[in-house]
Amino acid sequence: MPKTRQNSQIKSNLLFLRKFLRHGTKIASVWPSSRALARATIKEVDWEKAKVIVELGAGTGAITEEAVVRLRPHTKFLAIERDADFVGILQKRFSDLANVEIIHADVRDIDAILRERGVTKVDYFLSGLPTPSLPPAVRRRMFAGVRKYMSPHGVYSNITEIPLLHRRHYKGWFANVEFQFVPVNVPPGGVYHCRAIMGPGEMR
Repeated sequence: MPKTRQNSQIKSNLLFLRKFLRHGTKIASVWPSSRALARATIKEVDWEKAKVIVELGAGTGAITEEAVVRLRPHTKFLAIERDADFVGILQKRFSDLANVEIIHADVRDIDAILRERGVTKVDYFLSGLPTPSLPPAVRRRMFAGVRKYMSPHGVYSNITEIPLLHRRHYKGWFANVEFQFVPVNVPPGGVYHCRAIMGPGEMR
C-alpha cells in the first residue's frame, strides 16, 4: 500500500475509533471492518446479474471498497451514510466512479432516497449498521423500505461484531437467515445473510 494511502487509512481508522468512543452503539464497531469481514459481506452478490446494490451505513468504506472493484458497468451502487465526516471520506475515495453514488442521508429515509433516484428494485442490501441497536422507530422504517424495494431473490447482508447473538433478531424479519463467522476481525465477527423478508403480519 502506498505510504500516502496508508496514512489516510490510519487517519480514517482513528476517526472511526473516536466516533465509537463518543457515540457508542450508534457506531457498529470500535474499528472499521477487516478485509475478511468486508469480503464476507459481499459473498452472496452475483456481480453479473446485480443491477442495483445499496449499502447502508457505509462508514469509512471498508465494504464499499471491496464492492466497487467488482462492479459491472450495468450495476448501480448507492452508499448511504449519515455521519458527515464519514461521507467526506467516502466522497474522496469513491465519488469519481461513474456508477457509484455516495449519499449523505439517514437510513430511515431509504424509501424517499430510492424513489427520488427512480429505483424500483434492489438486488442486494449490504449493511454495516448496528441494526439491533438502532432505535425501534428507525429500524421499522428502514426495514419497511427494504421490504418495499428488495427483489424477490434479493439478499440483505448485515455485519455483526457479536457472533450468533442476534440471529433471533434477524429471524424476526426474514424467513431465511444464514450466519457466516469471520474470526479475522477486531473484534471477531460475522455476517447475517438474510432472504425472503416477511410482511408486517408475518413478523415474529
